[in-house]
Amino acid sequence: MKILFITGSNGGLFNSLLILLQSFAERLPGQTLAVCDFGFLPAQAQFLRELGLLFERPPELATHGVFTCKASLIRYLRVAGQNLSDYDALVWLDADLTLMRVGGADFEAVIAAMRTAGSETAACIEPGRRSLRAMAETFPEPAKMAPFLRLIAESNLPPTLPYFSSGLFFSHAAAMLEDWMNRTRITADHPLFEQNVFNIALHAHGGRQLALDCEEWQAQGPSLDQVKLLPGEGNMRPSAMIGGKNLKTLHTTSPSGGHLLIGNCRMTVRDLDLAGPYKLFMPEALRLHQLQLLASFMLAHGDRLQRLGIATRAAAPVAGYQFVAL
Repeated sequence: MKILFITGSNGGLFNSLLILLQSFAERLPGQTLAVCDFGFLPAQAQFLRELGLLFERPPELATHGVFTCKASLIRYLRVAGQNLSDYDALVWLDADLTLMRVGGADFEAVIAAMRTAGSETAACIEPGRRSLRAMAETFPEPAKMAPFLRLIAESNLPPTLPYFSSGLFFSHAAAMLEDWMNRTRITADHPLFEQNVFNIALHAHGGRQLALDCEEWQAQGPSLDQVKLLPGEGNMRPSAMIGGKNLKTLHTTSPSGGHLLIGNCRMTVRDLDLAGPYKLFMPEALRLHQLQLLASFMLAHGDRLQRLGIATRAAAPVAGYQFVAL
């Protein structure tokens, strides 16, 4: 199968993106993960451009935030000269995902299931398995979600329809992606507005969405408390499990701040420093796994990172790696 793997990020999430890139390279060797420019610093964009991964930012999105950019995914494809019809499916991966024990066969199995079910999209059911209305009512200040409730009503959609996550999804629905972009650009800003509009576009285009298990495909939030890492065989990285369930990715996102470490930090790998904003898991075992991936990426690409000024020569080199908050 021919799959277009794609993500997107800005300068603030660049260090987390490197973790995704390393986990992707290790778990899906031979595949390419395209990266949409949602607002990188020039050196960051050049780094990804030199790796042959960058999908350039469309000029009309230069002043827009990451969420509007994400919803404009179809526009990035056009600027890059990519046609969705040339692929069996597009697979979107949020930049703060870490791939675990997953391979090409897992993605191909979902695409095959989509064909069998007559589905153009596969996405993860929201972790709490809430409906559109229940999701809108989750927030303590109902007025903030009024734009979403208005979208549901104006689209004549039953508010009991399931709510999907846009953190990881499969799609072969160009019309839905186009609608997602157009609706998002005229929707008032509100919590999760890009993901809310994703759900409206997803349901408005009818058909059957293939529902994926969110815990299995992008474990996040309270699920992170249950994750156990099991050693990999040989030189393989560890796998992540909840009970007997193999987790294909871990998502560095949670409604509870206790699951995440977010702040300015410095990663030192031998004689290189990579300082700046980081978004990592708070649970130590999960965070160490992410840092080991980042260390491997820095060792593989250190010369380029330093030449472009993204990484600097460490004032105090270390034997392995060191991570400190600034």
